[in-house]
Amino acid sequence: MILYNDGISHKPEDNLKRRCLSLIVYVLCVALCIYSIIVYITLNDRDLAIAIFVYFLVLLCAFFLIRKNYRIKTLVHFYLIFDPLFAAFAMLYFWRYSAGTALWVLPIPVGAYVFLERKYVYIYTSYVLLIVLLVTFLSKFLTHKTPNFNEIDFSDAIVGAANIIIVALLLYYNDKIKSVKIMANFVQDINHNSMTKLETEINRNGNEILKKDFSGYDKDIDKYNEIFQNVKSIVEEQLYFKDADFTISRLSHLLKINNLYIAKSIKLNGYSSFSHYINSCRIRYVKELINENNLSKITLMYIYTSSGFSSQSTFNRVFKQIEGVTPTEYIYNLKKNVK
Repeated sequence: MILYNDGISHKPEDNLKRRCLSLIVYVLCVALCIYSIIVYITLNDRDLAIAIFVYFLVLLCAFFLIRKNYRIKTLVHFYLIFDPLFAAFAMLYFWRYSAGTALWVLPIPVGAYVFLERKYVYIYTSYVLLIVLLVTFLSKFLTHKTPNFNEIDFSDAIVGAANIIIVALLLYYNDKIKSVKIMANFVQDINHNSMTKLETEINRNGNEILKKDFSGYDKDIDKYNEIFQNVKSIVEEQLYFKDADFTISRLSHLLKINNLYIAKSIKLNGYSSFSHYINSCRIRYVKELINENNLSKITLMYIYTSSGFSSQSTFNRVFKQIEGVTPTEYIYNLKKNVK
Protein backbone atom coordinates (compact mmCIF):
# COMPACT_ATOMS: atom_id res chain seq x y z
CA MET A 1 0.00 0.00 0.00
CA ILE A 2 1.28 3.47 -0.85
CA LEU A 3 0.55 6.19 1.70
CA TYR A 4 1.23 9.83 0.97
CA ASN A 5 2.00 12.37 3.70
CA ASP A 6 -1.72 12.92 4.22
CA GLY A 7 -2.10 9.28 5.29
CA ILE A 8 -4.48 8.53 2.45
CA SER A 9 -4.06 5.27 0.56
CA HIS A 10 -3.12 5.64 -3.10
CA LYS A 11 -3.32 2.00 -4.12
CA PRO A 12 -4.46 1.53 -7.74
CA GLU A 13 -7.78 0.05 -6.59
CA ASP A 14 -8.43 3.03 -4.28
CA ASN A 15 -7.64 5.45 -7.09
CA LEU A 16 -10.21 3.64 -9.25
CA LYS A 17 -12.75 3.86 -6.44
CA ARG A 18 -12.16 7.61 -6.07
CA ARG A 19 -12.58 8.10 -9.82
CA CYS A 20 -15.82 6.07 -9.79
CA LEU A 21 -17.18 7.99 -6.80
CA SER A 22 -16.34 11.32 -8.47
CA LEU A 23 -18.23 10.35 -11.62
CA ILE A 24 -21.22 9.22 -9.56
CA VAL A 25 -21.34 12.52 -7.69
CA TYR A 26 -21.15 14.46 -10.97
CA VAL A 27 -23.99 12.42 -12.51
CA LEU A 28 -26.08 12.82 -9.37
CA CYS A 29 -25.48 16.59 -9.26
CA VAL A 30 -26.48 17.03 -12.91
CA ALA A 31 -29.61 14.96 -12.31
CA LEU A 32 -30.53 16.99 -9.20
CA CYS A 33 -30.00 20.27 -11.01
CA ILE A 34 -32.24 19.20 -13.91
CA TYR A 35 -34.76 17.72 -11.48
CA SER A 36 -35.05 21.00 -9.53
CA ILE A 37 -35.66 22.90 -12.79
CA ILE A 38 -38.39 20.42 -13.82
CA VAL A 39 -40.06 20.70 -10.42
CA TYR A 40 -39.97 24.50 -10.58
CA ILE A 41 -41.21 24.85 -14.19
CA THR A 42 -43.46 21.82 -14.71
CA LEU A 43 -44.84 21.27 -11.23
CA ASN A 44 -44.72 24.95 -10.26
CA ASP A 45 -43.42 24.05 -6.79
CA ARG A 46 -40.86 26.66 -5.78
CA ASP A 47 -40.18 25.34 -2.25
CA LEU A 48 -39.40 21.80 -3.39
CA ALA A 49 -37.27 23.06 -6.29
CA ILE A 50 -35.19 25.20 -3.90
CA ALA A 51 -34.81 22.27 -1.47
CA ILE A 52 -33.53 20.01 -4.26
CA PHE A 53 -31.17 22.68 -5.57
CA VAL A 54 -29.77 23.33 -2.08
CA TYR A 55 -29.13 19.60 -1.66
CA PHE A 56 -27.30 19.62 -5.02
CA LEU A 57 -25.08 22.50 -3.86
CA VAL A 58 -24.38 20.91 -0.46
CA LEU A 59 -23.50 17.57 -2.04
CA LEU A 60 -21.17 19.09 -4.63
CA CYS A 61 -19.42 21.50 -2.25
CA ALA A 62 -19.04 18.90 0.50
CA PHE A 63 -17.57 16.41 -1.96
CA PHE A 64 -15.00 18.89 -3.28
CA LEU A 65 -14.02 19.84 0.27
CA ILE A 66 -13.52 16.34 1.66
CA ARG A 67 -12.66 14.13 -1.33
CA LYS A 68 -8.86 14.53 -0.95
CA ASN A 69 -8.74 14.58 2.85
CA TYR A 70 -10.72 11.49 3.77
CA ARG A 71 -10.32 7.79 3.14
CA ILE A 72 -12.42 6.24 0.41
CA LYS A 73 -14.55 4.26 2.90
CA THR A 74 -15.41 7.43 4.81
CA LEU A 75 -16.56 9.10 1.58
CA VAL A 76 -18.63 6.08 0.60
CA HIS A 77 -20.32 5.80 4.00
CA PHE A 78 -21.07 9.54 3.88
CA TYR A 79 -22.81 9.12 0.52
CA LEU A 80 -24.62 5.86 1.38
CA ILE A 81 -26.01 7.31 4.62
CA PHE A 82 -27.09 10.79 3.51
CA ASP A 83 -28.26 10.15 -0.07
CA PRO A 84 -31.14 7.84 1.03
CA LEU A 85 -32.22 10.49 3.55
CA PHE A 86 -32.72 13.01 0.76
CA ALA A 87 -34.34 10.26 -1.32
CA ALA A 88 -36.74 9.64 1.57
CA PHE A 89 -37.73 13.31 1.51
CA ALA A 90 -38.36 13.24 -2.26
CA MET A 91 -40.16 9.88 -2.06
CA LEU A 92 -42.40 11.09 0.75
CA TYR A 93 -43.30 14.17 -1.26
CA PHE A 94 -44.22 12.23 -4.42
CA TRP A 95 -45.12 8.76 -3.09
CA ARG A 96 -48.92 9.00 -3.48
CA TYR A 97 -48.50 10.10 -7.10
CA SER A 98 -45.48 8.15 -8.33
CA ALA A 99 -43.36 5.31 -6.94
CA GLY A 100 -40.70 6.18 -9.53
CA THR A 101 -38.81 8.26 -6.97
CA ALA A 102 -37.85 4.99 -5.25
CA LEU A 103 -35.20 4.66 -7.97
CA TRP A 104 -33.14 7.23 -6.01
CA VAL A 105 -32.13 4.44 -3.59
CA LEU A 106 -31.45 1.78 -6.24
CA PRO A 107 -27.65 2.35 -6.39
CA ILE A 108 -27.18 2.15 -2.60
CA PRO A 109 -26.86 -1.67 -2.21
CA VAL A 110 -24.82 -1.84 -5.44
CA GLY A 111 -22.47 0.86 -4.16
CA ALA A 112 -22.03 -1.00 -0.87
CA TYR A 113 -21.20 -4.16 -2.85
CA VAL A 114 -18.53 -2.42 -4.97
CA PHE A 115 -16.86 -0.27 -2.31
CA LEU A 116 -17.34 -2.05 1.02
CA GLU A 117 -17.26 -5.45 2.71
CA ARG A 118 -20.13 -7.90 2.31
CA LYS A 119 -21.64 -7.16 5.73
CA TYR A 120 -22.29 -3.57 4.62
CA VAL A 121 -24.27 -4.81 1.61
CA TYR A 122 -26.76 -6.38 4.03
CA ILE A 123 -26.70 -3.35 6.34
CA TYR A 124 -27.37 -0.79 3.60
CA THR A 125 -29.92 -3.02 1.84
CA SER A 126 -31.84 -3.22 5.13
CA TYR A 127 -31.39 0.53 5.56
CA VAL A 128 -32.92 1.21 2.15
CA LEU A 129 -35.82 -1.21 2.71
CA LEU A 130 -36.51 0.41 6.07
CA ILE A 131 -36.65 3.85 4.43
CA VAL A 132 -39.06 2.62 1.73
CA LEU A 133 -41.32 1.02 4.36
CA LEU A 134 -41.21 4.16 6.50
CA VAL A 135 -42.09 6.36 3.53
CA THR A 136 -44.97 4.05 2.62
CA PHE A 137 -46.31 4.26 6.17
CA LEU A 138 -45.88 8.03 6.65
CA SER A 139 -47.32 8.95 3.25
CA LYS A 140 -50.76 7.80 4.43
CA PHE A 141 -50.82 10.54 7.04
CA LEU A 142 -49.77 13.46 4.81
CA THR A 143 -52.43 15.90 3.73
CA HIS A 144 -50.44 18.29 1.51
CA LYS A 145 -51.44 18.62 -2.12
CA THR A 146 -49.09 19.57 -4.93
CA PRO A 147 -50.51 20.71 -8.29
CA ASN A 148 -49.93 19.26 -11.74
CA PHE A 149 -48.82 15.80 -10.62
CA ASN A 150 -50.25 14.41 -13.82
CA GLU A 151 -47.11 15.81 -15.51
CA ILE A 152 -44.42 13.98 -13.53
CA ASP A 153 -43.55 11.35 -16.17
CA PHE A 154 -40.57 13.36 -17.42
CA SER A 155 -39.19 13.81 -13.90
CA ASP A 156 -39.47 10.06 -13.34
CA ALA A 157 -37.51 9.51 -16.56
CA ILE A 158 -34.72 11.79 -15.29
CA VAL A 159 -34.57 9.90 -11.98
CA GLY A 160 -34.54 6.54 -13.75
CA ALA A 161 -31.91 7.53 -16.31
CA ALA A 162 -29.57 9.04 -13.71
CA ASN A 163 -29.71 6.02 -11.42
CA ILE A 164 -29.29 3.54 -14.27
CA ILE A 165 -26.14 5.45 -15.31
CA ILE A 166 -24.88 5.32 -11.71
CA VAL A 167 -25.47 1.56 -11.48
CA ALA A 168 -23.73 1.06 -14.85
CA LEU A 169 -20.71 3.05 -13.59
CA LEU A 170 -20.59 0.97 -10.43
CA LEU A 171 -20.65 -2.31 -12.36
CA TYR A 172 -18.04 -1.07 -14.87
CA TYR A 173 -15.61 0.04 -12.18
CA ASN A 174 -16.31 -3.08 -10.14
CA ASP A 175 -14.76 -5.17 -12.95
CA LYS A 176 -11.75 -2.85 -13.19
CA ILE A 177 -11.22 -2.88 -9.42
CA LYS A 178 -11.39 -6.69 -9.36
CA SER A 179 -8.78 -6.92 -12.12
CA VAL A 180 -6.39 -4.67 -10.19
CA LYS A 181 -6.96 -6.69 -7.00
CA ILE A 182 -6.25 -9.97 -8.80
CA MET A 183 -2.97 -8.62 -10.16
CA ALA A 184 -1.93 -7.33 -6.72
CA ASN A 185 -2.96 -10.50 -4.88
CA PHE A 186 -1.21 -12.68 -7.42
CA VAL A 187 2.20 -11.34 -6.43
CA GLN A 188 1.45 -11.30 -2.70
CA ASP A 189 0.43 -14.96 -2.78
CA ILE A 190 3.75 -16.10 -4.28
CA ASN A 191 5.81 -17.96 -1.71
CA HIS A 192 8.66 -15.74 -0.47
CA ASN A 193 11.24 -18.48 -0.45
CA SER A 194 10.34 -19.57 -3.96
CA MET A 195 10.70 -16.03 -5.26
CA THR A 196 14.07 -15.67 -3.52
CA LYS A 197 15.24 -18.80 -5.31
CA LEU A 198 13.89 -17.48 -8.59
CA GLU A 199 15.75 -14.17 -8.23
CA THR A 200 18.95 -15.98 -7.22
CA GLU A 201 18.83 -18.10 -10.36
CA ILE A 202 18.21 -15.06 -12.55
CA ASN A 203 21.15 -13.16 -11.03
CA ARG A 204 23.44 -16.18 -11.24
CA ASN A 205 22.79 -16.89 -14.88
CA GLY A 206 22.50 -13.32 -16.22
CA ASN A 207 20.50 -13.38 -19.45
CA GLU A 208 20.18 -17.15 -19.55
CA ILE A 209 17.01 -18.48 -17.98
CA LEU A 210 17.05 -22.20 -17.11
CA LYS A 211 13.44 -23.13 -17.70
CA LYS A 212 13.93 -26.62 -16.26
CA ASP A 213 14.62 -25.15 -12.81
CA PHE A 214 11.29 -23.31 -12.82
CA SER A 215 8.88 -26.14 -13.58
CA GLY A 216 7.10 -25.38 -10.33
CA TYR A 217 6.56 -21.76 -11.35
CA ASP A 218 4.52 -22.25 -14.54
CA LYS A 219 1.59 -20.27 -13.24
CA ASP A 220 3.80 -17.39 -12.08
CA ILE A 221 5.75 -17.35 -15.35
CA ASP A 222 2.48 -17.13 -17.30
CA LYS A 223 1.48 -14.08 -15.25
CA TYR A 224 4.83 -12.41 -15.77
CA ASN A 225 4.74 -13.23 -19.47
CA GLU A 226 1.35 -11.52 -19.63
CA ILE A 227 2.88 -8.43 -17.97
CA PHE A 228 5.77 -8.53 -20.45
CA GLN A 229 3.36 -8.61 -23.39
CA ASN A 230 1.83 -5.40 -22.04
CA VAL A 231 5.34 -3.96 -21.66
CA LYS A 232 6.15 -4.82 -25.30
CA SER A 233 2.91 -3.23 -26.43
CA ILE A 234 3.93 0.08 -24.86
CA VAL A 235 7.68 0.04 -25.45
CA GLU A 236 7.97 -1.63 -28.86
CA GLU A 237 4.63 -1.35 -30.65
CA GLN A 238 3.98 2.24 -29.54
CA LEU A 239 7.71 3.09 -29.97
CA TYR A 240 8.18 4.55 -26.48
CA PHE A 241 11.80 3.35 -26.58
CA LYS A 242 12.49 6.27 -28.95
CA ASP A 243 11.97 8.67 -26.04
CA ALA A 244 15.43 9.28 -24.52
CA ASP A 245 13.85 10.14 -21.15
CA PHE A 246 11.63 7.06 -20.96
CA THR A 247 11.95 5.35 -17.57
CA ILE A 248 10.57 2.29 -15.83
CA SER A 249 8.61 4.63 -13.53
CA ARG A 250 6.81 6.16 -16.49
CA LEU A 251 6.15 2.68 -17.89
CA SER A 252 4.75 1.67 -14.51
CA HIS A 253 2.44 4.70 -14.58
CA LEU A 254 1.22 3.85 -18.10
CA LEU A 255 0.56 0.18 -17.25
CA LYS A 256 -0.67 0.79 -13.69
CA ILE A 257 1.69 -2.00 -12.56
CA ASN A 258 4.37 -1.83 -9.85
CA ASN A 259 8.00 -1.31 -10.99
CA LEU A 260 9.09 -4.52 -9.27
CA TYR A 261 6.68 -6.69 -11.28
CA ILE A 262 7.72 -5.06 -14.54
CA ALA A 263 11.42 -5.59 -13.73
CA LYS A 264 10.82 -9.27 -12.93
CA SER A 265 8.83 -9.82 -16.11
CA ILE A 266 11.68 -8.29 -18.12
CA LYS A 267 14.27 -10.51 -16.39
CA LEU A 268 12.19 -13.62 -17.02
CA ASN A 269 12.19 -12.80 -20.72
CA GLY A 270 15.97 -12.76 -21.10
CA TYR A 271 17.01 -9.23 -20.17
CA SER A 272 19.18 -8.37 -17.18
CA SER A 273 17.37 -5.08 -16.47
CA PHE A 274 14.96 -2.50 -17.83
CA SER A 275 17.93 -0.54 -19.20
CA HIS A 276 19.19 -3.62 -21.02
CA TYR A 277 15.75 -4.23 -22.53
CA ILE A 278 15.14 -0.64 -23.63
CA ASN A 279 18.63 -0.35 -25.15
CA SER A 280 18.14 -3.65 -27.00
CA CYS A 281 14.98 -2.21 -28.57
CA ARG A 282 16.88 0.92 -29.57
CA ILE A 283 19.78 -1.01 -31.10
CA ARG A 284 17.38 -3.18 -33.12
CA TYR A 285 15.78 -0.02 -34.44
CA VAL A 286 19.21 1.48 -35.24
CA LYS A 287 20.08 -1.61 -37.29
CA GLU A 288 16.77 -1.37 -39.15
CA LEU A 289 17.46 2.27 -40.04
CA ILE A 290 21.01 1.46 -41.15
CA ASN A 291 19.79 -1.42 -43.32
CA GLU A 292 16.90 0.49 -44.85
CA ASN A 293 18.58 3.85 -45.54
CA ASN A 294 21.41 5.19 -47.64
CA LEU A 295 24.04 6.39 -45.16
CA SER A 296 25.35 8.89 -47.69
CA LYS A 297 22.04 10.75 -47.39
CA ILE A 298 21.40 10.52 -43.63
CA THR A 299 23.85 10.82 -40.77
CA LEU A 300 24.60 8.34 -38.01
CA MET A 301 23.66 11.09 -35.56
CA TYR A 302 20.16 11.23 -37.06
CA ILE A 303 19.88 7.45 -36.69
CA TYR A 304 20.90 7.18 -33.04
CA THR A 305 18.92 10.24 -31.90
CA SER A 306 15.83 8.91 -33.73
CA SER A 307 16.28 5.66 -31.82
CA GLY A 308 16.28 7.21 -28.35
CA PHE A 309 19.97 7.76 -27.59
CA SER A 310 20.78 11.19 -26.17
CA SER A 311 24.53 11.16 -26.93
CA GLN A 312 26.98 9.49 -29.30
CA SER A 313 29.17 8.17 -26.49
CA THR A 314 26.23 6.36 -24.90
CA PHE A 315 25.16 5.03 -28.28
CA ASN A 316 28.66 3.72 -29.12
CA ARG A 317 29.06 2.07 -25.70
CA VAL A 318 25.63 0.39 -25.75
CA PHE A 319 25.99 -0.72 -29.38
CA LYS A 320 29.30 -2.46 -28.64
CA GLN A 321 27.92 -4.07 -25.48
CA ILE A 322 25.00 -5.61 -27.37
CA GLU A 323 26.48 -6.25 -30.85
CA GLY A 324 30.10 -6.89 -29.89
CA VAL A 325 31.39 -4.35 -32.45
CA THR A 326 31.31 -0.56 -32.76
CA PRO A 327 28.72 1.11 -35.03
CA THR A 328 31.48 1.96 -37.51
CA GLU A 329 32.67 -1.65 -37.63
CA TYR A 330 29.10 -2.87 -38.05
CA ILE A 331 28.50 -0.52 -41.00
CA TYR A 332 31.86 -1.51 -42.55
CA ASN A 333 31.03 -5.23 -42.26
CA LEU A 334 27.56 -4.60 -43.67
CA LYS A 335 28.97 -2.84 -46.74
CA LYS A 336 31.59 -5.55 -47.12
CA ASN A 337 28.96 -8.30 -47.14
CA VAL A 338 26.86 -6.42 -49.70
CA LYS A 339 29.80 -6.25 -52.07
